[in-house]
Amino acid sequence: MRFSKWTLLWVFSLLPFVWAVAPPPVVQELGWYEPTPKPTAEPVPRIRLISTITVRNSPDGDTMVVFEATDFADEGEERYRTIVTGQYALGSKTEEHPELRDRVLASVRELERALLAYVEAAGPPKEREPLFAP
Repeated sequence: MRFSKWTLLWVFSLLPFVWAVAPPPVVQELGWYEPTPKPTAEPVPRIRLISTITVRNSPDGDTMVVFEATDFADEGEERYRTIVTGQYALGSKTEEHPELRDRVLASVRELERALLAYVEAAGPPKEREPLFAP
């Protein structure tokens, strides 16, 4: 049997329609999707450090101490992972935990005295010359 060019062209033009009518894939209703939870991390020793301390003094006597406490996980081999970080602020007008506030501020004053003694021993700060001297 011989096919003409027109017959072959007609057959090949119908092929996309034949493939488009193919049966769809089988879809099964599997119910609600429940993602797999993340695995629980192994319990590791925690280390809590005060990682940053900032003291702001003013000449009129107000003091503000801002510090950051950070929990680290000791993963061994000198590797540490940060777990959580929190920032706290203490001032002479802070009303929370007054006995701890007074103790911290007294320790800050003692540290200030030691630092000022170090400044005197090392040499006081030097004034800079003006950038544009007349």
